[in-house]
Amino acid sequence: MLSKPARLGLFATLSLLASLPAQAEVDGQQLYRQHCVKCHAADGRANTLRGWLYFAQNLSKAKWQDNTSDREILEAIQDGPRAMPSFADTLNEAEQLALVRAVRDLRKP
Repeated sequence: MLSKPARLGLFATLSLLASLPAQAEVDGQQLYRQHCVKCHAADGRANTLRGWLYFAQNLSKAKWQDNTSDREILEAIQDGPRAMPSFADTLNEAEQLALVRAVRDLRKP
């Protein structure tokens, strides 16, 4: 059983933690600009010199978006297919998932 001062200290600590702002949502668009634009281009069409040289995937194609699951995109981010680097050790899970959402936002009709 905790003593009264220990309970008060615990209560104060919990109150302080509850008052802190929630961790800000990860900015997937910024991560995309930082890590992906060089090959996949800002619009996802992979129409950059590096994209052409490394056969980067056009991420904006509706057909590709329809035929590719979020899990497959996440695995590509983690494993780095072909010439693409792996981001498993570079980005944490929240950042990887934010990047998946950013890739989904590139879809063009």
